Amino acid sequence: MDAPVAGLVPDAHAGAHLLATPRSRGAARTPVDALARAWFAGAAWTTPPGGGGAARPMAGARFRGVVPDGVVAPGELRLAEGARAVGPFALTPPQTQALGLAGGGAEAFALHVDHPDARLAPRSWTGAWADTSTGTSTGSLTDDRDGLVRAFPAGLPQGLELRVLGWAVAAARRVGGAVVADGRTVLTPDPASGVDLTLYSAHVLGPDDALGVLRTTVPGAGVVAVRPGADGLAEYVLSGETPYDGEVRLEARRVARVPLALDGLDWREHGPHAYRLTWVPTEPDELAVERPSGLHVIARSRARVLLARLAAMLQGRLAGTLVDDGGFVVRDLDLDERLSPAAAPSARFWV
Repeated sequence: MDAPVAGLVPDAHAGAHLLATPRSRGAARTPVDALARAWFAGAAWTTPPGGGGAARPMAGARFRGVVPDGVVAPGELRLAEGARAVGPFALTPPQTQALGLAGGGAEAFALHVDHPDARLAPRSWTGAWADTSTGTSTGSLTDDRDGLVRAFPAGLPQGLELRVLGWAVAAARRVGGAVVADGRTVLTPDPASGVDLTLYSAHVLGPDDALGVLRTTVPGAGVVAVRPGADGLAEYVLSGETPYDGEVRLEARRVARVPLALDGLDWREHGPHAYRLTWVPTEPDELAVERPSGLHVIARSRARVLLARLAAMLQGRLAGTLVDDGGFVVRDLDLDERLSPAAAPSARFWV
């Protein structure tokens, strides 16, 4: 059963999708506008949050919609034409706990789409929806690792509303936050569920050299395919089985388009050569469920460290910039978190 989430934001935003983010994530925290620019090219504050200092939480029905003196006024962040995020609204510790977020403060942003498309009945939602920032499929009726089908039993969003919701879920996964769909149903994507990484570099690494890198952690790795690219450079796929945790793949190719998150960087900081590291578990279907088994979660935690180690080696050799499977830039501190995970894997699983 979903946690009680009434009163997280003022009444003017009741019923909107909400993105809740931790307020105290240290140096590794990514601001919400930076998260937005990874998916929406024109994302910018039209009205920045005003005032100074941190916003004070407001508790109790009589305070809803009332902004006491000294509280930071919410701003408005344009995501795309017809879509915006309004906030932040400070959350109380009980509200933060109700959303399943880690200790410390948190804040919420109300997500508005001016003219959403009509929602589709679940049985009609048969096609995958794409993350336009990365060009990859991020959901379908049979791929519901984030619980979207559960959250919309009467009708599934599409068009711009789905894109905004997809961004919110990806952003929540990145920063350890949560999404409240329609202001009612809580989605708390597991940050540790993001395993895959892609290095974008201006430098070329041939298949033999790349295989040498992969074999440092997966000794039995081999070449799956090598083919000439449009520019004459080799494109290739390498793969290797781990003893217990499934398969690791390295795919290299030149891309015509890089993720939006790289647009603000000098091209020499990323280049057109993409080296994608992917984990394929022993039971691939578990990648598509909201609550995978305990064995999957344990294998995933080890694979996450392994892929981070490989990504660090590739980046050390080729320079460039890493991007996660949500389309966000992975900085040194982010990579360090992957290389040094918490002692125990997430407890949000079943056996």
